[in-house]
Amino acid sequence: MFEQFNDKLICNYSTRNGGVSTGCYDSMNLSLMTDDALANILENYKLWCASLGIDPKQLVMLHQTHDKEVIRVDEENCGEGLYKPRRIGIDGMVTNARGVALITSHADCTPIYIYDPVNEAIGLSHAGWRGTTLEIARATVEKMKAEFNSNSSDLYAAIGPCISIEHFECNEDVIDAISNMSVKDIPGAYTYNAERGKFNVSLSAVNKAVLMSAGIPESQIEIDGACTFAEKDKYFSHRRDGLKRGGQIAVLMLK
Repeated sequence: MFEQFNDKLICNYSTRNGGVSTGCYDSMNLSLMTDDALANILENYKLWCASLGIDPKQLVMLHQTHDKEVIRVDEENCGEGLYKPRRIGIDGMVTNARGVALITSHADCTPIYIYDPVNEAIGLSHAGWRGTTLEIARATVEKMKAEFNSNSSDLYAAIGPCISIEHFECNEDVIDAISNMSVKDIPGAYTYNAERGKFNVSLSAVNKAVLMSAGIPESQIEIDGACTFAEKDKYFSHRRDGLKRGGQIAVLMLK
């Protein structure tokens, strides 16, 4: 993702491979919300950060709650999560400070990366189905506009690996939440399986529609397309494995 900005950004989404954790956390578990040994998780962070050329003390992490609050962070927030307490109830961050590595945690939910190459600012958000339908993608764009005078037409966005429509089966409560969004008639948002009496929702399609509604040109939005549920050897998945699993993290940082 954001390969065209490799000289400006570090943008990545971890996999489950290359760490020291064992059992159901095998092996690169980066989730602090699991029962994995903390020593293993910290070692995994050191290994993963080293592979990207990041110091773990540059990371800024949140205690996510599937809401839509987005905050600005700066150098003084570096270390929150691993070395300082995490702030609770926040699912997105923006910054224009170089060397501040924004981190969100995932195990099916959608990472949304945003880059403003004009004002040199970034945003990263965590969007499960609740955050998606609460339009955290829009909240992130609006926060960048408020903090950095960003223009929506200048922004680039990437939607990272998440559960695909084929595997995100849900009930009518999710469809009701979609119908209450400000964005209407979203192409490919969901399908209905009459035989099972269930809906299947595309978090990528819904988040893309929100980003476009917020003013980001479609040509400046990319979708990774990887499915965390389907690619068992590469990703942890909450829907697939429940609580017996680790987690991935997304990172976005201005070099």
